[in-house]
Amino acid sequence: LIQILNTIFIFAQITAVMIIFTKDAQKMEQKLVRYNTKLQKLASVDALTGLWNRRSMWEYIRAVEYDYEVGNAGFVSIAIADIDFFKKINDTYGHDAGDKVLKAVAGLFMDKMKTYGRVCRWGGEEFLFVFYGRNGDAAYDALQEIYDEIHRLTVPYENEEIRITMTFGLEEYDKNDGMEMAIRRADEKLYQGKETGRDKIVY
Repeated sequence: LIQILNTIFIFAQITAVMIIFTKDAQKMEQKLVRYNTKLQKLASVDALTGLWNRRSMWEYIRAVEYDYEVGNAGFVSIAIADIDFFKKINDTYGHDAGDKVLKAVAGLFMDKMKTYGRVCRWGGEEFLFVFYGRNGDAAYDALQEIYDEIHRLTVPYENEEIRITMTFGLEEYDKNDGMEMAIRRADEKLYQGKETGRDKIVY
């Protein structure tokens, strides 16, 4: 009887330890999943603006290229935008004001691009747009809406209201030239716009 009771007691202890260990393991696994999700988000999102970063956009672009190749994407257009005289904003109001402008612009882009495609912070004060399923003319109309919203945007900072303008370069994707060429041409049009007075869409 004593041996049986000892066996039952030991078995109960082992079972209790296994239950506790299993619960701890599940909690640890859940923590690891949350941590990995957080790391993936940090790796894919620009910390300041909350937009995709350049690496994430390239992953999306490669997926769009594939969709285009298999006939699922239809038209695709690329645009690059740059905040005009952004250095002057930083020099006049300080970098905190510049960060606030970037956040405000990013929020506007994020809202408008929900129905048009994707946008990322391409670098500094530059942003890249991918218009999925839209040819150049349709993408131009969408950019015109964004351009008009930028003109209505005011960014409050201390006792000031900062207003900005932006220049856009737009190019329709051609699979014969590839996505890198489309981005390069959009960038060339952006700089063409900056050299001819800024505050415009060059298509």
